[in-house]
Amino acid sequence: MKYRSDIDGLRSIAVIPIVLFHAGISAMSGGFIGVDIFFVISGYLITSIIVREMNEDRFSIVEFYRRRVVRIFPALIFMLLAVLLAGTFIMLPQELSGLGHSAIAAMLFAANIYFWFTADYFDSSAETKPLLHTWSLGVEEQFYLLFPLLLLLVIRYAPSRMRTILAAMTFISFLIGGYATLKHPQAAFYLIPARAWELGIGAMIAVGCYPSLRSEKVRNGIAIFAILLILFGLFWITPSSLFPAPWAVIPCMGAAVLIIYGENTLIGNILSTSPVRWIGKISYSLYLWHWPIITFYRLRTGVDLQMGETILLLALSFVAAALSYYFVEQPVMARLRSSKKSGPILIGGFAGLGAVVLAGIFVVVNAKSFNQLSPVAAKVASYSDYRSLPDYKVQFRRGPCFAGQNDAAQFDPALCLKTSPDRRNILVVGDSHAAQYWRAISLRYPNDNVMQATASGCRPTIDADGAERCTDVMDYVFEKYVPTGVVDEIVIAGRWKEKDVDKLVKTVRYLDKYHVDVTVIGPTVEYQGETPLLLARSLADGNPDEMPDYIDPTRLTLDHLIKDKMRHEDLTYVSAYDLICPNNGCTLFAPDGGPMQFDYGHLTLSASRWVVKQMPKL
Repeated sequence: MKYRSDIDGLRSIAVIPIVLFHAGISAMSGGFIGVDIFFVISGYLITSIIVREMNEDRFSIVEFYRRRVVRIFPALIFMLLAVLLAGTFIMLPQELSGLGHSAIAAMLFAANIYFWFTADYFDSSAETKPLLHTWSLGVEEQFYLLFPLLLLLVIRYAPSRMRTILAAMTFISFLIGGYATLKHPQAAFYLIPARAWELGIGAMIAVGCYPSLRSEKVRNGIAIFAILLILFGLFWITPSSLFPAPWAVIPCMGAAVLIIYGENTLIGNILSTSPVRWIGKISYSLYLWHWPIITFYRLRTGVDLQMGETILLLALSFVAAALSYYFVEQPVMARLRSSKKSGPILIGGFAGLGAVVLAGIFVVVNAKSFNQLSPVAAKVASYSDYRSLPDYKVQFRRGPCFAGQNDAAQFDPALCLKTSPDRRNILVVGDSHAAQYWRAISLRYPNDNVMQATASGCRPTIDADGAERCTDVMDYVFEKYVPTGVVDEIVIAGRWKEKDVDKLVKTVRYLDKYHVDVTVIGPTVEYQGETPLLLARSLADGNPDEMPDYIDPTRLTLDHLIKDKMRHEDLTYVSAYDLICPNNGCTLFAPDGGPMQFDYGHLTLSASRWVVKQMPKL
């Protein structure tokens, strides 16, 4: 296959935004779309190689897998072993156990599946998971395993329909991605059925599913337009956008157009310059190393990075990437590529795989032996697993009364909104930051009927937008349920954003015409990381006074804004922030001895009961 220097340059366009986004450069809100550009490039290159070799009747599935092992394994194995070793010195036992599990998943081509179950890519707690970025390798590796077999079948049984079949499969995957983005956003982000269309776009290019353009001016113009598409994605797409479908279409089409028409254009020539091409050549190692470097630094010093720290970490990432490229990738690839025998290489690859898996198992089994904690710190750290404890299930009622990202259809109004004619009917409505109060309110007011209508990530306002679960639950509550007149008191809470404030004002005025008593609970204290682990590490270091350094300052600003707006409305406003942080000092421990929050900001059951007791009487 002819080498194209501009595609190496396109790799740099993919990796740099990812690195900057992970380093906390807020201006580049869509930096994560670099992964989507990588997917298009991979689909194009892999399909081009496979189709060419199949047409020349020299394709070998074993040889294909040998080349993938040579390309992926050396740098990945080296990085995983180094990260596991570093983790034993830096991480708490709970973090270290998770690191071991994620290393095993990464080596078994299943990192995307593992993180689908364990991590929201855009949650603040994700910033302390050193191997989170390997999810994209899982998607690509699964593609490499399955796609050649599919192409073999197509070429054998329907060679004349290859383009049609690839286009149909790409379109079907896009539809799956669009549906999953609305219904199951975590699955849509991580899993290959919802991501395959991005690789499919590259595959369609490889088999010629595009018109040819000979005009140099037209090609130059289209290449410039393609760069503008990518820039639009980088600066206008945000973590709250519907992603991957449909918004990922924009950067994917930009990358596709550059692959098709970018060669020998002005943009293509810029991408082919030595500095840009060099970054593209080290892009794999840069992708592997930048995130562990950033996360380990954050684990030891805090989540927020100052500009000087950001520059230092970026420099270290490039140094690590260059060392990995020149002393791991290149030498190993040169030696292995010179070998004509696939067997020893595959055996060596599986030996490396086994070494990482065994190292991961060792770390998981012995996690508590590293960085041992005092009993108090150990108890605090254990709350990072709060979602698996009975208190969480009792507190939130996930499923029937709290619609999570993957179970909106389970919301049961008959159970959760059942009224009692002989008692006061109190409705708790909102997102997870409302659900955390339901149990505590029920216990404080045992003679009242406390109902619950909550959905993950859904602010409780009229004219709700966002995921389908939000519109389903909130529209039902505000447009159908409250107007029946059965609700006496409504408690509204959420993880508010500044853009929600005007909608909140509109909502409480809407409720006023139904003569419902309204209580609005403001934002709670949020930490930039998982609170149990931050507090446990502070206790282990003998300096719990450093916890205020981890507080997200925007929540207090937002509390003041909402408080000011609510002052003019006929309702009760409760500043949860003021209750938890009176006199500029924040309560760290709940009455049960655990932390107040079990993640970045959700209250434990003990903490929510404590907060509700401090609130004015409903």
